[in-house]
This record gives sequence, C-alpha cells and structure tokens, in this order.
Amino acid sequence: MIWLSRTILWLGFFLTAGSSCLAFADSAANQAAQDEDASALSLEAVEVAGKGGHVLFDAKTDEPWTETSLTREGIERIGGVSQGNPLQALRTLPSVQISSEEPYGYGNFFNNGTKIRGQRIKAPGSNLLIEGLQVTGMPGSSQYLFDMENVEGLTLYKGGIPTSRSLAFATNAGLIDYRLRRPAEEPGAFFEQSIGSFDYQRSFLRLDSGRLPGGTRAFASYSFTDADKWRGEGQSPDWRHNLDFGLTHDFGDRVKLELFGNYISIKAHDFRSLTYDQARHLDRYDKYSYNSELTGNAAEDIHYYDYNRHQFEGYSVLANLEIRLTEKSRFSVKPYFNKNQGYWMVGVTEPVNGKKTPVVRKWEMNHHRLGVVAQYDAELPLFDLTAGYWYHEQERPGPPTKWKRYLPTSGGLVYDGYSLLSDNSKHIIHSPYLQLGRTFGRLHLTGGVRYLYEEFGEIESYYFPGGVKTHDPLASVGRKYMDKVLPFAGISFDLSDRANLYFTYGRNVGRTAFPAYPSYVMRRGKFAAAGVSLSDLWSNVELEVSDHYDLGARFDFGRWYLNPVLFYSRHFDKAVNVYDQTSGLLVNQNVATARSYGAELEVGVHLMDNLLLAANGFYNNFEFEKNIEALASGELDVKGNQISDTPMFGASFMADYRLGDLSVTPVVRYTGRRYGDVLNQEPLSSYWLVDLNLAYRLKNLWCFKEPRLKLNFLNLFDKKYIGGMDASDDTHPGSMAYYQGAPFTMVFSISFRI
Repeated sequence: MIWLSRTILWLGFFLTAGSSCLAFADSAANQAAQDEDASALSLEAVEVAGKGGHVLFDAKTDEPWTETSLTREGIERIGGVSQGNPLQALRTLPSVQISSEEPYGYGNFFNNGTKIRGQRIKAPGSNLLIEGLQVTGMPGSSQYLFDMENVEGLTLYKGGIPTSRSLAFATNAGLIDYRLRRPAEEPGAFFEQSIGSFDYQRSFLRLDSGRLPGGTRAFASYSFTDADKWRGEGQSPDWRHNLDFGLTHDFGDRVKLELFGNYISIKAHDFRSLTYDQARHLDRYDKYSYNSELTGNAAEDIHYYDYNRHQFEGYSVLANLEIRLTEKSRFSVKPYFNKNQGYWMVGVTEPVNGKKTPVVRKWEMNHHRLGVVAQYDAELPLFDLTAGYWYHEQERPGPPTKWKRYLPTSGGLVYDGYSLLSDNSKHIIHSPYLQLGRTFGRLHLTGGVRYLYEEFGEIESYYFPGGVKTHDPLASVGRKYMDKVLPFAGISFDLSDRANLYFTYGRNVGRTAFPAYPSYVMRRGKFAAAGVSLSDLWSNVELEVSDHYDLGARFDFGRWYLNPVLFYSRHFDKAVNVYDQTSGLLVNQNVATARSYGAELEVGVHLMDNLLLAANGFYNNFEFEKNIEALASGELDVKGNQISDTPMFGASFMADYRLGDLSVTPVVRYTGRRYGDVLNQEPLSSYWLVDLNLAYRLKNLWCFKEPRLKLNFLNLFDKKYIGGMDASDDTHPGSMAYYQGAPFTMVFSISFRI
C-alpha cells in the first residue's frame, strides 16, 4: 500500500512536469521573440523599503478584540517540521501551550497537549474552525484535516470573541480558525519531498487547474506521511493518506461558489506515559515505552505496543455560496459535512465481575456531523450589521457509545464483551446571533449577542447480566436541554493610523462533564447498591461558561510593532471530580469556579530590511476560587492554587534573516515552572527549547520554478523535558499522566513549482 501510494504520487508529478516542460519548450522561441519586442516597453523596477518583504504575523490595528494571525510565510517559517498538524504553527504565540509526544504532531490522538491562557482543550478540535465552520471536533481523524500547504493563514482569538466568529463547541480557551488557499489563477503544480529523523517520510503534490473556460478554478492535492516512533516499537504515524480539493466559480459579479473537501486515513501507535517519579528522572526513563513483546502476563501485556494504537478514516465537505445583494450588502450560506470512523485501543484496568482486571479496551467510533451557517452582512446608514444562524447536529461522542473489552492471553486477545454500550444519538445546536458595529471618527464600537441552545442526545444504555443484552434504566437518561446567552462588546480608539487602544468583554462556553457517563458505567455496581442512577448525576452536567475582559494596545509602525494585553477571566461550572455523599464515589460534575489574570506581550522589529527580530511573552495566574468537595472528610484545599499544567511565565524569541536566497529562522521557546496536580505537590522545572529552520531558494531550472531546499531542526540541543500532560484541571497527586517531549529531530525537504 505504501509503495503503491508513493509510486502513484511520483508518477503523477513527473507526468505533470513532463507535459509542462514540453509545452514550455514548444513556446520558448515564440516567448523569446515576444520578450524582445516588449523590451522597448519595459518599465523601471520599483523597490519598496520597509519590512523587507517578509512578515510572519499579520498585524491588526483596528479590531476591538485580541487576535493574532500567522501569514502564509509565518506558517512556512515556524509551522513545525511537519505540515500536517495546524496546531504546531501556534507554539510561539503568547499564552499558548502546544506539546506533542513526538515531533511530527501525530501522537496520542486524545491528548493533543493544547492549552491557551491555561485552559485545557480536552476534546480535540472543539475550538478549531475551518473557514469559520466547526467541521472538526470529534475524537478521531478530524483534528488533522487539510495539509498546511493548503492553508493561507491561521488566526488565534483570545479573551472575548466577536459574536460572528465564535461558532465553535468550546471557546473558553480561545478559538483557532484557519483559512484555506484558493485555487490559483494560473495552472501549475507544486511538489515537496521530505525525509527526516526516525525514518520520517512525507510526499506532497498539489495541482492547480488555473482559470478554466467559464471561470472555474480548481486544485487537488495528495500527501503521504509515515514515521517511526522515537521511543519504543511502532510508528507514529504508520501511515497518513490525505487528499484535499478545492473549487471556486464566479457567476457574474454578484454570486460566488466555493467548495472544499478532504479525505484522510491515519493509523498511529500511542506513546506510553510516565508517573511523576519517572518524570523526575528522565535520565533513566527518557526512552520508557510500551513493551515490544508479549509476556503471557495479562497485567504486563496490556502495555504491549500493538495493543495501544488508533486508526481512523473520514471525509469532509464544506462550501460557501455568497451572493452580493447590493454594493453594501451580501448573504452567504456555508454548509458542511464530516464523516469519521475508526477505533482507539488502549490497555487499562477495569472492574470485571467485581474484580480489577487488566483488559484492552477498543473504543469504536462511527459517526457524522453536519451543519450550516447562514449570514447576512450589510453596511447600513447608522451601523454595520451582521446577522446569522448556526445549525449543527452530530452523533456521539461525547460521551462514548461503544467500548469493547478484550482479555490478553498467551494466544493474543480474546473478546470478552462490552465494557460500555449505548445507542448512538444526536446532539443538536441552534444558535442565532446578531452583531452591530459603528465608527465615530477614531472610535470603533462593536457589540453583539449569540443565543446558544443545545440538545444533548439521550443515552439508552445496555448491560449484560448473564451474558444477555439488557436495557439498563439506571445508566440511561433522556435528552437534556440547555441554553446560554453569550454577549460580546468591544471598543477601540485610534491614537493614530498605526496605533490604537481597545477593551473587550465576552462570554464564552466550554467543557461539559460528559465523563460522568463512562465513570458511572465502570462503577455501576457501587452506584446501584447506593441507589444512585445516572439521572441523579446528570442534573449537574452543564456547559462551562467564562467571562473574559481584555485591555490591550497595538502599535504598528512598519519597522516595529508592539502589542501588550492585560487580561482577566472568571470561569463558572468547571468540570471537576467531586465527592458524592450517597455513593461515596468521585463523580465528574460542572460545579467549580476559577479565575485567571495576567499579561501578554508581542513585539517585533525589523533591524534591517532583511532581519526581523520578534519576541512574545506572558504571565498567567490561573487558580480555583474555592475549595473542591472531593474528600469524604471534607473539602480539598485547592483555593488559590495554580491549575495543573499551567506555567505562570512563558516566552518565545525568534529571528528571520535573509541573505540573498538563504533564510535563517532560529526560534527559542521558554516554558516556566508548573505543577502536575491541583495541590501543587508535583512541580516540574522550567525549560528552554531551540529550533532552527534553514531554507535556500535555487535559480529556476528548466521548467522547475522556485526550487527550494529546507533543513529544519527541532529541539536543537536535545533537551529532555516533560511536554504534554493528560488529565483534568483538578488532577490529584499521583494520577497525572506525563509525556516526554520530542527529542532532537532533523528534517530535509526539497520542493519545486512547475
């Protein structure tokens, strides 16, 4: 399969290259003559000074909210050694923690190691939009949609988010939205081949049709990626096939249709976590991993590498039909659809017939999501108006619907029934929104409100007394209805054409305590004996909400920029584990409150036209406001403690230097001291990481345009450190899962355009 994919990709590239080169050769003489005739009409070149033609970040000087955008050039320079994971491009931004157990971004699929201003993104993709649409967000392959070569730019929103741009499942940690590259006006092809550490290989090919008769433009791309794990047996990924396409067509001057799609197939082996004691002694446990062989001992064999893996495939389609009604108004409809199926296998210990038993759990998923955003924009005499409606539906998870259980034996895995089984049901979202804007000279006002109405699907659960599938009323609940009003207000004042001050308030939504369901099923016997049903716990399953206040400034004077921000937020109904008096067990409930306050700074200066220096930094105090009732004897003393896996200080420093066709981009990242538990008894030391990116553009060769060589170094000095952690904000001592960060990695790439 792998060799066939590579053969097809290379064959497609060389067929395209060959035909283009033949066409180039046939027209060479005519073109030379035309150039000679046109030489008399040539104009003197105009040279523009200032930023030297390279900008990593797109400056925003008038919007009354906090956002940072990476340009296409920024994604290429600091987007990581792999172009398959959009999150890696954000690692240098202030208050952003992006960590992965391996260098290429395809590690444990349910632990993407993402935190923004200290808030964990527990459900992968739940705050990640594509073209403003919530196409991603389920466990599985949908967090890796679209190769980064097909992405034009990334925008990160923090604090209060403008109403019309906040259409995501979870916005309390901020929001990431990426814009896709449209098909090119001229026909052509782009090919890139990469090889790197740990047998990393990636091939990418994009073909653009150019503008066809009738005005249609299209592109299609394919990539294949695989790599060995840097510690232990297995690969990460074993494979990743990714096919993207896009199509645009203008129906006159007033109607535009855009269509994008993606197919992905990915398989990868997971990385084994460490305990806190192991994390403190990385000199001994740096290569600690899953077992490479079976032992016949079930307690050990659940840690066999091939029993801890995931495999998914899926496809997505999204569209944009835009109609310009007048010169100052337009209407757009954006439908989307995503289908995802696969499994995640993990070795765990479960209660089976009243005994803790080592098993291999296989979480099977087969679900879809669909939705549409309809929006009307108009410039009215008194204000700018945006009004819209978001409809979304999806099948579970969360919470999960099907966990199969296998027992490790000397002969392999033996199926042992279901650990958890319930009917698939739909979550539905209705969300109308309204946003108004008005400018009074130098003063800009923006305000809006979004109404969020959610229907959580019913849970019809089953258990197997005597091996017979039986409806379980104790572990079943009906549909749950919740609604929230999410206001937003922003004000900015222009000090000059290149400087402004702004203040923003916004209410965002976050995580729901869905883990209450699988937790109940795993301990059903104890809950049932105490007379506690899932319905008793489900009453405290809510949407977390958070109020955000940002006071910031932007100064952009061409040669330098400075963006300071002060922020404050309060988080209500945070999901934590609390003590249930009736059953004597811990249950996940939306009952905690927390607050966060701090400062961020983005600064950059072009010392010369060919040298950019930039630095980002933050301070963040994120703490629970009151103790948590998590003990039979009383409250857990957590008030004022820093939330787990949240450094108070962090920074990044980078340079972008051009010397002719050579570019050199070093990046230095600092992560401050943090704790792995809510009692702050498991401290982790601060650390520095250094990356280095080199690129050299060659002269055009025959029909190959812009040939380029790249050499990327990740963790240049091979620093041993703890990167990601996998646990909740209220993790108790001894229960955090720690993961080693990626080691020194080198990747070489060569690319061409034709």
